[in-house]
Amino acid sequence: MSAFSGQKLDKIPAHVPPELVYEYDNARDPRLLEDPHARMRSLILEAPPIFFTPYNGGNWVVTRKKAIVDITMNPEVYSNAFLVSGHNSGEHKDSQPGLMLLPIAADPPRHTAYRAPLNQPLSAKSVAGLETAIRDMTNELIDKVLAAGRCDFLSDIAEPLPVTLFMKLAGMPTDRLAEFRHLATQATSATVTPADREATFKRIAGILAETIKARQEKREEDLISHLLDANIDGRHPTFQEMLGYSIALFLGGLETVVNALSFGVRHLARDQELQAKLRADPSLLPGAIEELLRLYGIASTVRQVMRDEVCHGVQFKKGDTVSLLLPAANYDDAAFPNPEQFILGRKEQHQTFNTGPHRCVGLNLARLEMKVFYQEWLKRVPPFRLDPEKKPRFVGGFNLAIASLPLVW
Repeated sequence: MSAFSGQKLDKIPAHVPPELVYEYDNARDPRLLEDPHARMRSLILEAPPIFFTPYNGGNWVVTRKKAIVDITMNPEVYSNAFLVSGHNSGEHKDSQPGLMLLPIAADPPRHTAYRAPLNQPLSAKSVAGLETAIRDMTNELIDKVLAAGRCDFLSDIAEPLPVTLFMKLAGMPTDRLAEFRHLATQATSATVTPADREATFKRIAGILAETIKARQEKREEDLISHLLDANIDGRHPTFQEMLGYSIALFLGGLETVVNALSFGVRHLARDQELQAKLRADPSLLPGAIEELLRLYGIASTVRQVMRDEVCHGVQFKKGDTVSLLLPAANYDDAAFPNPEQFILGRKEQHQTFNTGPHRCVGLNLARLEMKVFYQEWLKRVPPFRLDPEKKPRFVGGFNLAIASLPLVW
């Protein structure tokens, strides 16, 4: 199957039972574009737990937490190693060796060696040193919009805060924010052609290559400098491996927190009671953030089946592509009682950061950014709500995203 080619299959593969076919287009589905997470819940209620969609070249979609955990914990059968930037097909791996995303596109045990250099700089202890910078940046952004009594939260706050912070942390130029965000959204869009996506990744690689070369000449106090000196099985990363690291960090840093903040703020804008509760008792914020992360997962992840395998009663064939719909798994009744409700104090671990060896390496930074942001925003901005005259706009693709979020207060 040529998954994520943008084409709809004319013929369903012979090993796919008709009752497991469900038409879901992760880029253009009208209900997804109306309300992405309501659509995630509807997939739990309407579609088989594991279904086959003919859209985007044809692929399996898994929506239940238990099945997703089982797949992510079995990398021998369900591999990430076919993921190459600009492509979702292993056939291009040798022709584009410099663009293999790291550590995402490696399976254990190689993945462990590639991930190790990121664990320390992105640990909770290390990122804690960024708290003052996050607070200062948050307040500067609030200063710009407070008196106006309105803003487009996405472009005024959610894009500049995590993106600028991450670019500083990584050592990437901070004066090209709009350009970088455009490239990141194009790279994760399911509506661009494969050729355009490949061209986008090449542009990103070209920009990041400049930064890597500059750090090869002179180290700075940033993540790229740290990675250049990293020890991977007794050696330093090659230039191609540095590109792989940098592209993966670029996409993670420029997409995920932007949308997690935006969906969370949208929820609070529609729930004045919860907004007031968190203003009155900021100690509730860490638990509230986890529940907002559960309700509004962002990224999905993809695996390639390495041998014929039966998964939760469904026959996969070697070469099949399996999409793990993490945002839908957060609405799985078997894992989360009353999944549509915001409930403080849930004990079940959500799937927004994935699980197993590929659990999000940036989760400590994401949680810190969100905590500091909500502390300052709720302290300084009066009760806010959605702009009644301008509806939010949403985007599908490999990430669930917001394109515009007008607020008033």
